[in-house]
Amino acid sequence: MRRNQDKREKTIAIIHAVLFIAFTAFFYIFFQRDLIAFMQATWSRGQTLNNPFVTAAIVMVLLVLLRRAVKNITHLTGRWDAFTWLPSYLVLGFTTAVDSRTLHYNLIPWATIMGVCLLVLLLVCWIRNHWSSDKRTTFFSLLLPGWIVTAVSMVLCMILTNNDAALHQELAAYRYAAEGHSERVAAVGRRSLETTPALTALRNVALAHEGTIGDELFSYPQPYGADGLGVNRFTRQNTLFGAETFYAFLGAEPYGGETTAAFLQRLYRQDDTPLHRDLYVASLLLDGRLSEFVEAFPPSAKADAPRHWREAWLLYRALSDPMSSLYSDAELQPLLDDFLTKLRTSHTDNQTTLNALYLTYGKTYWFYYAERFLLKERD
Repeated sequence: MRRNQDKREKTIAIIHAVLFIAFTAFFYIFFQRDLIAFMQATWSRGQTLNNPFVTAAIVMVLLVLLRRAVKNITHLTGRWDAFTWLPSYLVLGFTTAVDSRTLHYNLIPWATIMGVCLLVLLLVCWIRNHWSSDKRTTFFSLLLPGWIVTAVSMVLCMILTNNDAALHQELAAYRYAAEGHSERVAAVGRRSLETTPALTALRNVALAHEGTIGDELFSYPQPYGADGLGVNRFTRQNTLFGAETFYAFLGAEPYGGETTAAFLQRLYRQDDTPLHRDLYVASLLLDGRLSEFVEAFPPSAKADAPRHWREAWLLYRALSDPMSSLYSDAELQPLLDDFLTKLRTSHTDNQTTLNALYLTYGKTYWFYYAERFLLKERD
């Protein structure tokens, strides 16, 4: 009987170990891969690069040893075995629980959390000492509590670590940009409404490289205007996750003190490539400079123009001279008329008006222009 009980306890311990190793591999190789690479590149001043497989292996060994020490101290086995992994899960979350801006650890909350963890272990040890024998308990009944504890430990690890989605997307975009995969950069956070200045700039340049910025620019959040086409050269100064990677991806760099709009205008005038032209047009549209856009790129300048160009031509005509024959578009004109009618006849506050229009027109230049310029004028 004792041999059978030892066998069941050993099987449960192996199952919990496999679950922890699999979770750690996912955590370090996939979920926190870019954050760990960013931390290492920053702290080492670019002297070392992260290998996610090596990092995961080292952390696994250390945390398995931690669990071994906890087990030797508490002597928890069988249905209680999962509790011996709780400190390892919490320490795993702590390793990447850094502030997104300073990369510093806030130790006070974690000291509190580990103190609570110690109390939980003491309470479990006390309950175990007053628990009846598990000799007649089925194997599944022994395993189920461990699964519940393991699931809770995993959730706590994910909640307590740095899970800033926008930061993770930004770092992934930097990695893809360094690898030259513009299509992957453009796909990062495609359905998310959260963004950062660097993520916005990386995606916009990626769209220009792919030749789709004229059709997809306003499918993504654009809260930074033309500044969303460049990054600050004095933030995050490391080789992989910073301005060096961004401007290498773009293929050019601004002069000292040059604004993003002026930089892109200079690029276009110096070398009229499709990339430079599309980025310059994007800067005009993002800053709401419709008259400059129409003057530099009149409707006859490009056959089969991108959708956002067509939207901008129609909007300029509607706002400046509705009776003008500047440009006509049988496909888009009824949509613009409907949009402007709903915008002008709305008697609700601006945010409610935008929410009502977003579902139909949220990915158009009209919506962006109204949100950034027209409604502010109405206020």
